[in-house]
Amino acid sequence: MVAKLVTWSVTLAAVAALSLVGRSGQGPAAEPGESLERMLVAMGNREYEDACRLTAQDGAPVEDGAALTDCVATMRVYAEGLRPESVQGLRQVSVPDVAATGSQVEIPGARIAGVSQPFADGSFVLVRIDDRWYVVVATS
Repeated sequence: MVAKLVTWSVTLAAVAALSLVGRSGQGPAAEPGESLERMLVAMGNREYEDACRLTAQDGAPVEDGAALTDCVATMRVYAEGLRPESVQGLRQVSVPDVAATGSQVEIPGARIAGVSQPFADGSFVLVRIDDRWYVVVATS
């Protein structure tokens, strides 16, 4: 009986931990809204490397090397400069489906449910690379 309770406790703890992770840790999606949501959730979980792997710079996915290192450092500094509740709130965002024709789409922050300032003020540009969508990040 005790072994069964321990097993259930471990299982419930694992499910709870996975539910906190949300959609972070997944790669870029075939839909732009899904990729943006994954990136924002990863950022909200402070999983900056996962978030950066959902971005593109200069028309190429950020995958490794100096581009990934720079992206992670920049995202960390940016997130740490915001109010903690703004970043934590990203864990619960919901990005609507977006009709995507062509290789680029723009999603206004105001259309994202659960997003707060400063994310609601701007827009997110996504590009399609190899049938997957990446959030464009500036290189400067």
